[in-house]
Amino acid sequence: MAQKASNQEPTRALAKAGKVVEVLADENDIEPSEITERCDIPRSSAYRILDGLANVRLVESSGAVAYSLSLGWLGLADAARRSLTEWRGSAEVLAELTAEVGVTSFLSLVFGEETICVECAQGRGIDELILRPGGTLPFYGGAAGRVALAYSNPDVIDAYLAKAPFRGYNLNTLVTETELRQDIERTRELGYAFSDEDVTIGVCSVGVPLFRGDSPYAVASLSLGGFIDYVKPNRDRLAETLRRYADRLMTGL
Repeated sequence: MAQKASNQEPTRALAKAGKVVEVLADENDIEPSEITERCDIPRSSAYRILDGLANVRLVESSGAVAYSLSLGWLGLADAARRSLTEWRGSAEVLAELTAEVGVTSFLSLVFGEETICVECAQGRGIDELILRPGGTLPFYGGAAGRVALAYSNPDVIDAYLAKAPFRGYNLNTLVTETELRQDIERTRELGYAFSDEDVTIGVCSVGVPLFRGDSPYAVASLSLGGFIDYVKPNRDRLAETLRRYADRLMTGL
């Protein structure tokens, strides 16, 4: 039994470190006491993890003994993007998509209970959009996240919505289980998700799911985002355009 516990210790340590990194990814300049509370780990563990991450230059501390993620993560993010060989060529596809519609396009991969943007092509109004390569959106946020939720495994959907209500970006964000289940039905009927200022006021987005092979569950989403006066009245046409480009991306999967 002692040997088995010893074998499990590295896994537990990595799980704790993962929680710390997730907290630091949400907010910079956090003190160990707050990390302890938000990660539900002993303070000694928090200090040990932070010291270890600092030693490999993945976190840095300020003079106030608050911690933040370091720029070292940028190099890791670039390496991770280069390793996504199945999406090779996506930058060219997104560039063509943005050239056709004029607004910014995004390729976001499903990772856990969120989507991670791995590629984008800038269009009009890019400064108004919060999503960038390496940025994330939860399943309840934006067209990229909500279309991924709508086309997830039913067990995944149930487990996720059991955590509702979520913290909204603004008053337009869908945060309750009832709202999100209704959105899932609407998204499946339309074949695309429409984000109506639910993340950024004045900005709308449209997203379609991407599938691998015959699987009915999304592995990624392709989305467009721009100012409301252009995207909202053209959302059906934009969705059709997204589907054409989504077919090109899925051909290589």
